[in-house]
Amino acid sequence: MWAKHGRGFRVYIDVYMGDKTIRVSERTWRKLRARKRGSESFDDVIERELEDDDPLAGFGAWSETPIDEAVDEVKREMTEDFDTSP
Repeated sequence: MWAKHGRGFRVYIDVYMGDKTIRVSERTWRKLRARKRGSESFDDVIERELEDDDPLAGFGAWSETPIDEAVDEVKREMTEDFDTSP
């Protein structure tokens, strides 16, 4: 359920022991609305979007892979080429 409120929208979310109200801009509301699937509620959309408990999970996932070494090597070569160009 949503309601127009001033310059933004309020999204009502059912949180275990009651409802909580959060204020979101119209731009954010439109983004959430665009992510709705079928008859999903805004709560369903937000829950799905926040499914991963660790928002930083995956960062640095390639840090120990050969691709990371290859990228570093290309960066070094490009830096050397740039430094030696007239």
